Amino acid sequence: MIIHTPKRLIRTIRNWWSCRRGTAATEFAMILPALLLLTIGSLEVGLIMFDYHKVSEATRRGLREALIQDPIIDLNDLDATPITCTGASVSCSGSSTDSAASFTAILTAMQAVSSRITGDNVIVTYADSGLDISGTGQTVTPLITVEVTGLAYEFVALTYIPGLPDQLSLPGFDTTRLSHTSLPDP
Repeated sequence: MIIHTPKRLIRTIRNWWSCRRGTAATEFAMILPALLLLTIGSLEVGLIMFDYHKVSEATRRGLREALIQDPIIDLNDLDATPITCTGASVSCSGSSTDSAASFTAILTAMQAVSSRITGDNVIVTYADSGLDISGTGQTVTPLITVEVTGLAYEFVALTYIPGLPDQLSLPGFDTTRLSHTSLPDP
C-alpha cells in the first residue's frame, strides 16, 4: 500500500489534471449524439420533401388524366353546386356516375407516381365555370379539380427517438384546370 504525502498527492492530482491523453476521444463521444441526430434528421427531412413532391406530382398527373378522359359525371347534371366524386367504389355527390372507368384511369395515373394513394384519398370535383351555350344553360366547359387528402408520412429513422410522433400528416394537395370545351351535336 502506497501512502502519499500531501505534497506528493497534490503533484499526482496536478499531473492527472494536466494529462491530455484521450481528450479527443472524450470530446468526440460528447459530440457524436448531436452529430448523429443532425445527420439522421437531415436525411428524414429529405425523405419528407421527396414524398411531398411525389404526391404533388401525382395530383397534377391525375388532373391531366381527368382532362383527357370522359367526365365521370353527366355534365347535364352540373349546376351552381359542384359535384365531387371519390372512393374506391366511385360515388358522386348530387349526380350519378357516368364513367367510373375515368375515375379508375385517374387513380391509376396517380398511383404510377405514388403507390400510397388510394381511391379514398382522391377527390375529383366538377364545377360550373359559367361557360355555356347561350340560352340553353348547358355547361360545356367545367372546372375540374383533383385533390389528394388524408395521407401521412411515416417516419423512417426518427421513430426510434422517444417523444417524437410516428408520422407526419401531409397537407391536402389540389390542382384545378378549365376543361376542354365540348359542344353538343347539332
